Amino acid sequence: MSTEETEAILEHAQQDRGYILEMHRIMAKADLEWVKKYNEFIEATSTGQRLLDRKTKELLQVVVEAALRADQDQIQAHIRVALREGATPQEVLEALQAVIMPMGGLAFRRGVQAWAAETGA
Repeated sequence: MSTEETEAILEHAQQDRGYILEMHRIMAKADLEWVKKYNEFIEATSTGQRLLDRKTKELLQVVVEAALRADQDQIQAHIRVALREGATPQEVLEALQAVIMPMGGLAFRRGVQAWAAETGA
């Protein structure tokens, strides 16, 4: 595949998701056909419009990633998209607060730190 095609696919993913991870760049160089299929999967399950709107899906992503103790920058990427999709900083915080008990205090702390760093709170 050409460099132009690879960059076009990554740019489309960036616009669709609101972020690109280093994993996406690595895999685009190693196996662009896989990246194309992965992008289709993400659109079918996450970024594409179905019953849940994108804002709701991103709020879910924020709390799941916080619960799984994802890296703070990855949680922040989803907070950014949630905000872009119309969530308020308080809605993001309330989503994190709503799952304190099932996700645990450590995950909540990580999520709150990402929220504060992204929103300037």
